[in-house]
Amino acid sequence: MMRRSMKELLLLAVRSVANWHRPGDLPNVFIFTTPRSGSTWLMELIQTQPKFKLCSEPLDLRIPEISRRLGVSSWEELYQDATWPRIQNYFEGLCSGRIRFLNQAPFWPQYRALTSRLLAKILHGGEAQMARLAESCNARVVLLLRHPIPVSLSREVTPRLEAFLTSDYSGHFSEEELAFGWEIFHAGSGLEKGVLDWCLQNAVPLREAESDWTVISYEELVLAPAAILSGLAEELQLEAPELMHASLHKPSATAKKSDRVTADALNGPMDGDQAWWLVSKWREKVTEAEERSAMQILERFGLDQYRFGEVLPRPPLWIGPPLKAPSL
Repeated sequence: MMRRSMKELLLLAVRSVANWHRPGDLPNVFIFTTPRSGSTWLMELIQTQPKFKLCSEPLDLRIPEISRRLGVSSWEELYQDATWPRIQNYFEGLCSGRIRFLNQAPFWPQYRALTSRLLAKILHGGEAQMARLAESCNARVVLLLRHPIPVSLSREVTPRLEAFLTSDYSGHFSEEELAFGWEIFHAGSGLEKGVLDWCLQNAVPLREAESDWTVISYEELVLAPAAILSGLAEELQLEAPELMHASLHKPSATAKKSDRVTADALNGPMDGDQAWWLVSKWREKVTEAEERSAMQILERFGLDQYRFGEVLPRPPLWIGPPLKAPSL
């Protein structure tokens, strides 16, 4: 077992007493998405609203304290059906304020001492229990999608890919889908493996989506955010939506992970052409053949939210009026 430094122990102690959280009448919010999909930006927009406490990546087992708290040591174990009671109890503890080790420290930019709503950004785990988690925790679900190719290109690792195929979670897929997944796992390119990971993570919630979930795309949040923000304000019972609009063009805390050109764009003034470039620049990095091969993986899983040759998602994932690409 890895020993924690005095600095780490001190931070845990500070965080455990830094916040007084008691649930109110308004619902909690759980954002489910893949890494590198704009979730930090979306989380920071919602966090402009009163009473929210941030809880970032509460199921990331690479954080030792999370693994210890859950009593789960591997991704495969996290995705076994028998682990569900521990996950449910853990989330109920986070929402009630009983579990406090993930509290924000006072020096974080969006720290609040007194809170009554939990805002959790969940990038790893829980995809097959989203409805049950929402019901047991008085939470509204937001499912954020981004085109699988830019997501895959910007990710360094896909730590759960094998667990998706070997754990009880695999029971959500047909024998043909699993056989195809193993083919990609063993012989696919890095891009194909990333897109497979995207499909395995998102296929289950998309197939099992509840009518009260808010399902949105990164592309529309960048290009035409008005309808997205309006829907979020209504569905999540947000009290000061004007604060989201005011913070819309503030770069997220993860902008530093982007390449220099992208980071400059995020930190500068945003016009229509610039916004379009941000959602379509991935096409500069793949050939037509690579794009076609990657998007055929979505077809094998019956996912048509994104299609070959198209940058933007299709309705109903795209909520507002259609947009035409500018001449860049």
